[in-house]
Amino acid sequence: MTIVSLLLYNFLTMLQTVRISSKRQITIPAQIYRQLSLSQGDRLSISVDNSSLIMKKSKQLLNELAGSVIIPKRYKNKSIDFIIKEAKKVYFTQR
Repeated sequence: MTIVSLLLYNFLTMLQTVRISSKRQITIPAQIYRQLSLSQGDRLSISVDNSSLIMKKSKQLLNELAGSVIIPKRYKNKSIDFIIKEAKKVYFTQR
């Protein structure tokens, strides 16, 4: 196998395509799902960079942002779901 053939093979085996359903959903290929240690119910953050769609595990994003935001004492050691629920409660009672 030549170096060009090897590079082409590596490129083609790394590249995976998905189809968008009528409900705007995609299925993560099994190999990527396992590689990232994803589990049912995991939350992903999604963003756009130029024409690329970037998905990250939410916990990874939180770790990247760790220390950049000061967390009020009442939220220390609380889950993100709890914090969101409390924020919604405050927001909607003020309306």
